[in-house]
Amino acid sequence: MLSIMAFGLSSQSTHAHMAWLASDEDGKAVFWFGESLEDRTYHLPEKVAGIRLRGAEAAEPIAMEAVDRDDLVGLQSVGKVDGKGEVFGGIAYGLYHGMKLSYYVEHLPQRDATAWPTAPRDDAAIQSVITPSPGGGVTARILKDGESIPDVEVKLFDADGQESDAQTTDSAGMVTFESSVVKQGLNAVMVGINDPEATGDYQGETYQGVADYLTSTFFHGDPSPSTETSTESRRPSVNDNSNVSIISSGLPDLPEELTSFGAAMAGDSLYVYGGHTGEAHSYSVDEQSDRLWRLDLSADAPKWQQIATGPRLQGLALVAVGDKLIRVGGFSAMNEAGEDQDLRSQSSVAIFDQADRTWSSLPDLPEPRSSLDAAVLDDTLYVFGGWRLSGDSEQSRWHDTAWALDLSAAEPAWKSIAKPPFRRRALSVAAHAGRLFAIGGMQAVGGPTTRVDVYDPATDTWRQGPSLPGSGMSGFGSAAFACDGALFVSTMDGFVHRLNASRDDWETVAQSDPARFFHRLVPQADSLLVIGGANMEIGKFTRIERIVVR
Repeated sequence: MLSIMAFGLSSQSTHAHMAWLASDEDGKAVFWFGESLEDRTYHLPEKVAGIRLRGAEAAEPIAMEAVDRDDLVGLQSVGKVDGKGEVFGGIAYGLYHGMKLSYYVEHLPQRDATAWPTAPRDDAAIQSVITPSPGGGVTARILKDGESIPDVEVKLFDADGQESDAQTTDSAGMVTFESSVVKQGLNAVMVGINDPEATGDYQGETYQGVADYLTSTFFHGDPSPSTETSTESRRPSVNDNSNVSIISSGLPDLPEELTSFGAAMAGDSLYVYGGHTGEAHSYSVDEQSDRLWRLDLSADAPKWQQIATGPRLQGLALVAVGDKLIRVGGFSAMNEAGEDQDLRSQSSVAIFDQADRTWSSLPDLPEPRSSLDAAVLDDTLYVFGGWRLSGDSEQSRWHDTAWALDLSAAEPAWKSIAKPPFRRRALSVAAHAGRLFAIGGMQAVGGPTTRVDVYDPATDTWRQGPSLPGSGMSGFGSAAFACDGALFVSTMDGFVHRLNASRDDWETVAQSDPARFFHRLVPQADSLLVIGGANMEIGKFTRIERIVVR
């Protein structure tokens, strides 16, 4: 069982010697062993000095030379490092109190955060993927042997060695540090992983337990003038002539704060079911909704009404078929608050009849599935993406299947369709122009993505569509729906994108401030309602906005 390694850190500085990697003003890599980013003159142990550093695309290790100066005792690269990727390395220190101790270092030399790589490296024992968050902070995903690590403490330090913040990774191995705690200049995140059950031999000696330490450094702040142009070119640019605008909906706020919920429009009513109601990264029975809410938009003064209950679920889909609703999958927390997380994906599918306000069962999904999405096209329900949780997130299994349910059949049954060319969760799915679009999400391997895949039911085939504008994180927790003959996507960086008429590119047509993710879009006449969700730095939303599309 993996656990957090005791760092010996105080709230002010590390007070423990770690390996560190950065770059200097000349663009050269610098490596040292000290208590902090500032402490660069401690003796470099011989065991650590043998580290081999590499660039992301370099076939050979970076040439390093020993330096012993007033401002640095350690190693410095002979030439400038490649600024296109990250610089990284790792080395086993040896046995320490019977445990095998290893240090891993990473550095992002780019001053422009939009140039940071968003995909994990192959064959890395322990690593981070650091990306800019929409509110000006950073998000860090921690992986061990290619798998995300939940429930691990990640600490943030500034250039002076002061601890700025500490967060615990969620089920996706991710933490977010707000802009208020990420300082201008050089910053570092630090992680320690301890596996006390691991045993083996190292250089002829037997060890009990493994301790791995990772430090990852990056620059934060405005890019230098030389990179300002390239930064702007990577960022989506809103077309001011799109005739799309975002305004207040004028509708009552949601009756509760929700993320990862289901929403649909059936007839003249807006429905919301399930979702996460608790604090970020906290999951328990009482932090999941079991409520079905309705807002009758035909009323003179619409008011939210709770019209039914059901199982406590989040990470589900809710779709409308005529005047009926269908909920699909999701996961339920089996643990109480304060207990170890016990999260279990569900296979249940049910249809809600407004007339008698009851749920009736439809055929279960062939496999439990959550963090999925679904859409209806020509009386057929399609389900893409997701994973299976079977206790905790370390026991998750990513799905590589997709399913269709013909709702017009006398006895509906799930049918396997062409295998998707992806394994993703936290994606959005929408029907448009006779096809199904699987948009963005988190990949089983490779982190968040803006990739779009398109399924054609007529030929039972997949093809890759145009990727969303923006960085990989832009595709995480998006919301999508077709309206007025066009497909729209709302992304976590606040942008609204519209698929062009030839379906080969996206046009950025509006921007919401503040941004939100794990929200929902539902159509109403010539507009889309933006419902629920959260912002990493603000929290959850109850306000409903309207995207006017013409």
